[in-house]
Amino acid sequence: MSPGPAALAPAAAHGRRNVVVMSLAMFALVAGEQLWTRFMPKYLAVLGAPALAIGLWGSAKDFLDASLQYPGGALSDRFGPQASLMWFTAIAGLDYATYVVAPAWPWLFLGLVLAAAWGSLASPAMFALIAESLPHGQRARGFMVQSVLRRVPILFAPTLGGLLVERLGFAGGLRVGFLVSVGLAVLTLFFQRGFYRPPATRPAHQALGLVGLWRLAPVPLKRLLVADVLARAAESAADVFVVLYALDHLHASPLRYGFWIGLQTLVSIVSYFPGAWLADRLGRKPPVIFTFLMFALFPLLVGLASNAAALTVAFVAAGLRELGEPARKSLIVDSSPEGARGATVGAYYLVRSAMIMPAGVVGGLLWARNPHAPFWAAAAVGMVGVVYFVTRFHEPPAPMEPAGRVG
Repeated sequence: MSPGPAALAPAAAHGRRNVVVMSLAMFALVAGEQLWTRFMPKYLAVLGAPALAIGLWGSAKDFLDASLQYPGGALSDRFGPQASLMWFTAIAGLDYATYVVAPAWPWLFLGLVLAAAWGSLASPAMFALIAESLPHGQRARGFMVQSVLRRVPILFAPTLGGLLVERLGFAGGLRVGFLVSVGLAVLTLFFQRGFYRPPATRPAHQALGLVGLWRLAPVPLKRLLVADVLARAAESAADVFVVLYALDHLHASPLRYGFWIGLQTLVSIVSYFPGAWLADRLGRKPPVIFTFLMFALFPLLVGLASNAAALTVAFVAAGLRELGEPARKSLIVDSSPEGARGATVGAYYLVRSAMIMPAGVVGGLLWARNPHAPFWAAAAVGMVGVVYFVTRFHEPPAPMEPAGRVG
């Protein structure tokens, strides 16, 4: 016999509580990191790192982001997302402390590895926690909350970090930022310990491995991955050259470019709300189609832009790329097997990251030939992804929810 609404109500309340706790923890840690993370390449230079080491820093971040997603998901499935997120918070705190006491620039790379505990290892655990805590019809809203709180610190924290640097210099300003991050990590860990509530039951852990996950993955998830790879390849081929196009070819000022980044972030935050509403009421596919379309439209608009007003429109399109993100993430967890959700999410992002790695190099080769070429190529690849998703992806039916769970 299925439990009735009265029995399921406390579990539903605990589920929503866990999502709120996770989202606030993420907000605190991201806010601390945004005080200093965008200044790290310059900090490396201040500490005497050569140009090769600074370039390696960017490559190491990309490698860690790709390679640690799957282990993070596997750990989440094994120990539960709540416990895993607390461990990842503690490791991230060690990272910030390493930055504070680092005697020379090579030590920062040790901190970078520890920092990936939150940025990469924790991501699949967040997906799994939302899937575990919320019914199908509320997951897009859960991902909307997560995405908004991840973006909001970008609106203010880098500016505060810049003020610290101006007042205290690079070394002094960033060390204050690191200390703030240490303090926030400690507070976040105690907050998580006090307020997370484990579920009454958890699906049995399934250790399937990458090959087993691929075989078990449903066709809709595989087709979503193909379309997502095409969209992100378009992003990787073009986005890194947007700042060069804006400053060198349109002669925009760095201040104006900063305004465009802020505008893009603001549009992203606002777009999450209608995106989540549409996903939970009209289905996941329409918002995801819109998002993939914006991935193709943004580089096209950049390549066509001949003045600042036109580029402003392009950055609005860039912000609208996030409208379908709650729906896309919901599709991933909806298609993931219980007991292996974290590993499935990690495997998804591992494959996606590995597949798009060459895109930036291809974009650089095209840029060397013609500054417009990477944008035309990115738009074409993005449109292939849109057509593929529209014609080949069929949204699976929503699962039946136990009576009283929706609450």
